[in-house]
Amino acid sequence: MDYHEPLKIAGGVMALLLFIPLIRSVLKEGVEGQSGATWLLWAMLDTVLTISIIEQRGNFYLPLGFAIGDTVLVILLLIKRQFRWGWFEMVIVLMVIGCMIGWRLAGPRTANILATFGICVAGIPGLVTMLKNPQRQVGNVWLGYVMANMLSFFGGATMTIEERFAPGVFALCSLAMFAASRVRPANAQGTDSR
Repeated sequence: MDYHEPLKIAGGVMALLLFIPLIRSVLKEGVEGQSGATWLLWAMLDTVLTISIIEQRGNFYLPLGFAIGDTVLVILLLIKRQFRWGWFEMVIVLMVIGCMIGWRLAGPRTANILATFGICVAGIPGLVTMLKNPQRQVGNVWLGYVMANMLSFFGGATMTIEERFAPGVFALCSLAMFAASRVRPANAQGTDSR
């Protein structure tokens, strides 16, 4: 029995389901710390990644789950009027354009690599924010993303770009976010954050 396909699907479904706590948080606690522009750019990059992996007949369920979740969050943030555009978002748009050009000129494998790195770069402000203000509850969601990415990684049938690159890189980025959520803030001298 081939275990690869069920692991791929499980990784994608888990990634999508992990958006539920984020959506619930936005609905109950507000949009603090959420950037509609960043989620829009992630949605675009995840969509490029999904389509490029489908073209390669690779492991696409994980980025598809992310693309759907990203899009739902963008819609929710637009409804909540949480949409700012700054220099960082412009840099990410240039990455999206670069992915499209790379896709057109060099094919889906190049788009896969560019989109994967673009998604990780787009997460840097969130990592910095998490380091400055660690949030254990949000960190638990990132731990879930580590697991979803690992399911997808081990679901890859071969050790190739189209099967394991994005889930492997995303697992490392998610692990960094989880670790940042557990860092004791500098101003928490002597307090236990458990």
